[in-house]
Amino acid sequence: MRIVGSVALATAATLIGLFGILMLGASGLSMAGPGLTVIEYSDSDDSERAIGIGMGVIALVVWLVLSLSAVLVGLRGGHPTRARRATVWIAVGLSTILVLGALIAVLATPPPLNEYPLPEWKRA
Repeated sequence: MRIVGSVALATAATLIGLFGILMLGASGLSMAGPGLTVIEYSDSDDSERAIGIGMGVIALVVWLVLSLSAVLVGLRGGHPTRARRATVWIAVGLSTILVLGALIAVLATPPPLNEYPLPEWKRA
């Protein structure tokens, strides 16, 4: 029963982590430029970006908590068997690889080239 609970927690953690990365990517967060920057899109607002970044960070924190919970649930109890330990570490490891790989891919995305740059005073 602990194996099923641990795998279910790892699966839920993975889905929440991927949702957080989706939010960070949709808000335009990037590390491809000089440091951590937010890509400016013309059709979105600063408050929308802030909400997206906040939701992404909160989802990644929840992913971390659920991953740790999956490890604790799977390894607690009377002497865990080798199969239970292996299952827990494989489930949590796959979740970590998937979420961190997607996070690196999203943050490494460079900002798009602007085909129609506006003058410095932001008027056409």
